[in-house]
Amino acid sequence: MGIPGLLPHLKTIQKQVNLKKYMHQTLAVDGYAWLHRASCACAFDLVMNRPTNKYLQFFIKKIQQLKRLNIEPYIVFDGDSLLVKSHTEARRKRKRLENEVIAKKLWSAGDKFNAMEYFQKSVDVTPEMAKCIIDYCQTHSIPYVVAPFEADPQMVYLEKMGLIQGIISEDSDLLVFGCKTLITKLNDHGEALEISRNNFSALPENFPLGKLSEQQFRNLVCLAGCDYTSGIWKVGLTTAMKIVKQYSAMADILTQIERTEKFRLSKTFKQEVEFANYTFLYQRVFCPSSNKITTLNCIPQSLINSQAERIKIMECIGSVVEKGSGVRKDIIDVKDIDHKIHERIAKGELDPIDITSELLNREKKLRARRPFKASLPVDASNSLYIEHRPPPVEGERIMCKRESSFKNKSASSIYLSPSTKIPHTVPWTA
Repeated sequence: MGIPGLLPHLKTIQKQVNLKKYMHQTLAVDGYAWLHRASCACAFDLVMNRPTNKYLQFFIKKIQQLKRLNIEPYIVFDGDSLLVKSHTEARRKRKRLENEVIAKKLWSAGDKFNAMEYFQKSVDVTPEMAKCIIDYCQTHSIPYVVAPFEADPQMVYLEKMGLIQGIISEDSDLLVFGCKTLITKLNDHGEALEISRNNFSALPENFPLGKLSEQQFRNLVCLAGCDYTSGIWKVGLTTAMKIVKQYSAMADILTQIERTEKFRLSKTFKQEVEFANYTFLYQRVFCPSSNKITTLNCIPQSLINSQAERIKIMECIGSVVEKGSGVRKDIIDVKDIDHKIHERIAKGELDPIDITSELLNREKKLRARRPFKASLPVDASNSLYIEHRPPPVEGERIMCKRESSFKNKSASSIYLSPSTKIPHTVPWTA
């Protein structure tokens, strides 16, 4: 979710821009961030496991907004979760379940207005929802990729490779991973805030981020708290900046903190910092040019040669599928990785969490479980029979039988586009 308070500290270098600035360029889009925003309009259906294509319509609207300006969107989705982030994920899951219980109680009591607020807080964005968007992207030739793990390092990797020129996201973590151009707070009018890494040197003296090394930047956010560390009690970014300026090395910082009673360190904080540093640096990503798994930055040979450090790194960057066995393992040698399996994950063919299962489109899956028995009258103008079913997802092929060939059970398929109108004589409800 980002570094709490970081964006306000960067307010002096945030530039109000219009998307026209990025005309004829390619911008990465944080797919799950858009899915979270889109879920607000259909939270009840998502939590109650009912069909809905409202989140797809949100995506279509946003993608068309970019396309009208000749901007190529490159959608990046999250993959599997990292072990180093398990405490954060567990806390979020617990909170979602708590909100779901409250939402259902309020709904049952007739307080639907307040219930909707809690339904929105209890939505869990899933790979099956992402698959719905992936199917649309495939139909309309929109580039996308499912990251091996988190979308943030994957997007930064695409930027490093020169495949994109900026990243649309609300997550300030991207700057710690090394993002050069972050486009945030995008509205429906194409207006956004741009944060350029090149402008860090223009920040005021009370928050001189431009004067810090990359390692000091990582130390800064680890002290204040991020997705990988719990932070230090009573230490925010302002205090963390003062500490980092005074003691640049994390070992010196921790030594000084242990000598004072002003701050309190958790028992696991030292390990959290070490793991966070490795996660920011070497997380697994997928290279769309070679169709192989790699890391955001090259792991130094000195760390690979150290068994102790190698074990730590494996806990931080995620396990991968071993060639031959098809099982996830802690592998560091790329020659031992089953890149074909990971290519299928990146393309949205396999579930990124359960790699033994095909990734299913949420809406197609739910509709397949709900049989609908209704007949439609023959339209005399075109004698077209259409199987009655819930509203189709855009990009899906549906089978249509013409009267002339109906007895022979032959069929032809039509392709759905935003303008395709499917007549229904019986209103469909979830």
